[in-house]
Amino acid sequence: MENSTSPDDDYRTEHTNPENTEDIDPTILHTVRYFNIIFYSIIFILGITGNGLVIWIAGFKMKKTVTVLWFLNLAIADFVFDIIFPIQITELIMDEHWPFGQTMCKVVFTVLMLNMSVSIGFLMIISVDRCTSVMCPVWSKNHRSFRLALIISAIIWVSCFILTSPYIVFLKLDKDPKSGLSYCTPIYADDDDTYEMRHQAMIIVSFVSMFLIPFLIIVICYSLFIFRLRRSTSLSRSTRPLKVIITIVLCFFCFWFPFHMMQLLEVLNVKMNPTTDMILSHLSYCIGFFNSCINPIIYAFVGRDFKKRLFRSIPFLLEKTFNEKDESDIDIQVS
Repeated sequence: MENSTSPDDDYRTEHTNPENTEDIDPTILHTVRYFNIIFYSIIFILGITGNGLVIWIAGFKMKKTVTVLWFLNLAIADFVFDIIFPIQITELIMDEHWPFGQTMCKVVFTVLMLNMSVSIGFLMIISVDRCTSVMCPVWSKNHRSFRLALIISAIIWVSCFILTSPYIVFLKLDKDPKSGLSYCTPIYADDDDTYEMRHQAMIIVSFVSMFLIPFLIIVICYSLFIFRLRRSTSLSRSTRPLKVIITIVLCFFCFWFPFHMMQLLEVLNVKMNPTTDMILSHLSYCIGFFNSCINPIIYAFVGRDFKKRLFRSIPFLLEKTFNEKDESDIDIQVS
C-alpha cells in the first residue's frame, strides 16, 4: 500500500508495483499470498462475529454509560475495519491488481486507515479513563459524564479523519507499464525528491500518532494504575488485575510495533533481501490487522476463570464486562 509512481519508467516499476517480484521466488511469493488470504479470512470471520456481538450488546442491550460508549466506538471501528477484508482478499487473489476503480481505491484504503487510527485512539482513551477513575476518583465522579464521553468520542473520530485525510488525495490508480495492470497506491508526487519527502512525512506522522503517543500514554496510565493498586491493602494480594494490565500493554505493543517498524526501516533506508522484505512486510500487516478481532477477547475474557466462564453465554460475559456497576478486570474500585 505504501508505493508511488513517477514519469520515469524504472522509478515507476520499482515503486508502483506492490512488490518488486522479479527477484522473489514465485513459489515463496504465492505461498505468502495464500497465507495472507487464509489469515485475512480468519480475521474477517472472527472480527465480524466478535465485534458484531459487542455492538449488539453495547448498542442495543445495555444502558448507555461512559464505559459502554468507549467499547461501542472501539467495536464499530474494528467492525468497519474488518468489513474491508473481503476486498483485500480479492485484491490478493488477483495478484494485488485493483479491479474496483479509483473511487473505491480512495474510499476503501482511507476508511481502512481511519478505522485503524480510531481503534487505537479508543484503546488509548480507555486507559486514560481507567487511570483517571482510580487516581482522581472524586474528580472523575463529578465530571465523568456521558455527554463528555460523547464529545471526546467525536473529537477522536474527527482528529483521526484529519490525520488520515491525505490518503484521499494521494491514493490513485496507477498502471504498471510492464504488466498493464492497475494498482491502488499512494502517489505522493511526480518527482523523486518530493515523493520521498511526503512519503517519509506520512510514515513519521503515522508512527507518532498511531503508535508512539498512544503506547506511551497507555504505559503511563497503567503504571500509575499499578502503583495505586499496590498501595491498596484490599487489592494488593490480587494478581488478576496486574495480569490483565500486562496483557493489554503487551498486546498493543506486539500487534502494532512490527507494523510501524517495517515502515520506519523504509524511512531509514535499511536495505533487505527482497524476499525477506516481502515476507516481513506481509507478516507485520497480518499481526497489526489481527488486533481488530482480538480486542473483544482481551477485554472480555483475559483474567477470568475460564472453566467457570466456559459455561456462561458470550452475551452475558460481554454485558458483565461493560457493566460499570460490576467488578471487572480493568475497572477496579480502589479504596
